[in-house]
Amino acid sequence: MDPGGGADGPGGLRGAYGAGLGTTLGNPKAGVFAVSVLPQFVTADGPVLLSSIALGVLWAVVNVCWYLLFTWAVGRGRALVSRPAVRRALNIVTGVVLCGLGVAVAGGV
Repeated sequence: MDPGGGADGPGGLRGAYGAGLGTTLGNPKAGVFAVSVLPQFVTADGPVLLSSIALGVLWAVVNVCWYLLFTWAVGRGRALVSRPAVRRALNIVTGVVLCGLGVAVAGGV
């Protein structure tokens, strides 16, 4: 059996798409951004509806490109941070930073 769940399973492409779609639709920041930023780029001289749709499509394309790049980088970075030496170094750095923050908070800095 495929541990990823195949194309239709909970770990498959449809499951991932559904989870991403649900997360995006449940995020009010996307709607606030669309309502507050996109209208300032629509000209009153041309077709408003067509301009709005074009900006929405452009926004979607930029988001898809960003998430593809992000997913690729996370996939590449996973192999790096899975190494025991790198993991140990990250644990040490994280511990030092957290101890430093604790001392700063305790000292009132």
